Amino acid sequence: MNTSYLSSLEEKVCSIYQSLKILEPAQIYHVDLIEDFSTMLNIKIYYFDEPSEANNLGGDYRIFLNQNQSKQAIWQDFAHELAHILRHEGYQWSMNKPFREYQEWQAEQFAFHFCVPTFMLNHLELPQLKKEAVGLIATLFNVEHTFADVRLEKWLLNQKVLYLDRLQNNIIEGKVE
Repeated sequence: MNTSYLSSLEEKVCSIYQSLKILEPAQIYHVDLIEDFSTMLNIKIYYFDEPSEANNLGGDYRIFLNQNQSKQAIWQDFAHELAHILRHEGYQWSMNKPFREYQEWQAEQFAFHFCVPTFMLNHLELPQLKKEAVGLIATLFNVEHTFADVRLEKWLLNQKVLYLDRLQNNIIEGKVE
């Protein structure tokens, strides 16, 4: 799989999916996916009636997911909390507010890329109308429409940046007249 235009975050997500041999969106949409990832990463999953959170108690990683939301929201929460386990250390509420907000932003970015992986999104033929593209992404990746809308915007922005980078490189190398 060509990952030459993937960021380090996108490569990490790709690697996680490849380790479970999940290579296309249709494979994401199944009931046991959270359990498959948690088994692979040795994380215990609990469902309860409080806001979702992740913690590390004595080296045992746990994710608590609020069961009182849609399956899509639970999947998105799982990705967000997984980011904290994979990327962060320590008790978040003892940190200063700007650092805590930064970690939340990182977890949010991870969730967008984890729930709608770039390496899969790059291979889709999206409809021209944004509303239809958002609907397709939401359905294929089992995420909420608002989540799909933000992810599409982030992906489109990245596509523009990649195009401009390639254009600039071609100009520098004298390939464009």
